[in-house]
Amino acid sequence: MSLFLHVLVRAISPKRQRVVALVLPDMQLQGTIASSLANLSFLSMLNLENNSLHGGIPFGLGHLPRLRVIDVPGPELRVLNLRNNSLTGIIPPSVGNATKLMNFSLAGNRICGNIPKEIGTLSQLEFLSLNDNQLIGSIPAVLFNISSLLVASLRFNSFSELHVLSISFNNITGELPSNIGCLSKLEVFYIGANPITGTIPASLANISTLQYVSCTRNRLEGPIPPELGKLSNLRRLSFGQNYNLIGQIPEAIFNISTLETIDVNFNNISGTIPATTGLHLPNLKLLLLGENQLEGEIPLFITNASKLEILDLSNNFLKGTIPTTLGNLRELRGLILHSNQLTNEPREHEL
Repeated sequence: MSLFLHVLVRAISPKRQRVVALVLPDMQLQGTIASSLANLSFLSMLNLENNSLHGGIPFGLGHLPRLRVIDVPGPELRVLNLRNNSLTGIIPPSVGNATKLMNFSLAGNRICGNIPKEIGTLSQLEFLSLNDNQLIGSIPAVLFNISSLLVASLRFNSFSELHVLSISFNNITGELPSNIGCLSKLEVFYIGANPITGTIPASLANISTLQYVSCTRNRLEGPIPPELGKLSNLRRLSFGQNYNLIGQIPEAIFNISTLETIDVNFNNISGTIPATTGLHLPNLKLLLLGENQLEGEIPLFITNASKLEILDLSNNFLKGTIPTTLGNLRELRGLILHSNQLTNEPREHEL
């Protein structure tokens, strides 16, 4: 490979550097990527996938978008596909200079180190595939500011140091990976307002450091995993407005004393509200269970949540009376109980 590309590049006169695409997939090419490729200043596509290349990625590839012809800007690199080789080394920070890059794939190599923050300057990036490498560290927050990004595949790496994963309000599709629990130091998990489908991975429960989980306004379906009740540091659990979550609310969730928000509004949750865990929600401020299929009575334990500010149980099939002890909740400023089958007859033990 190295000799082939060196000959190819040197055969092009410096005065006639007009190669706009170099597409050589599945060619059984070997060797390293020639640094002289960076001299092809009009290159807009580089596809060397499914070969046997090794060595590092030439740093000069990131400097391809430069003015080359009088007053006419040369086409900038738009596709960089080096997938399924044996490349090593790091992702050059200079890749951030290829500001017109739309497709960037290094999947299936042995790239190591961190994802450079400079990748956040790729404002037209639509497809990013870095899965199946040896990347470490955290995912740069700037990556999620790329409004054009449609696919970001980072699986099978070692992002064990990741503390915050926030990708809300994008157009990210697909399902949550079942092995997401390997993010062992994650504290914040915000994926709301994306058309993400599939079920809630039970492996989330393996992340004991989780404090904030917000998966609202997605397209998740299936039950809420009971394993989530093991998250003893959890402060927010939000699955509202998925519309297709089913089953009962796991009783163990109501035993997490650190919880401040429980939100499963606008789903198809059924069964009753657990009624046997009265003293375990001392920090709860928001309990949002409206627009579901809940039955039974309003459990009295709710009145022990002394910090409760908003209680929404609307549009369910609740029966019985409204507990008079709700009036003892001094912080309560929102009580939403409409569209149920509640009465004002006092319960026997309230007489």
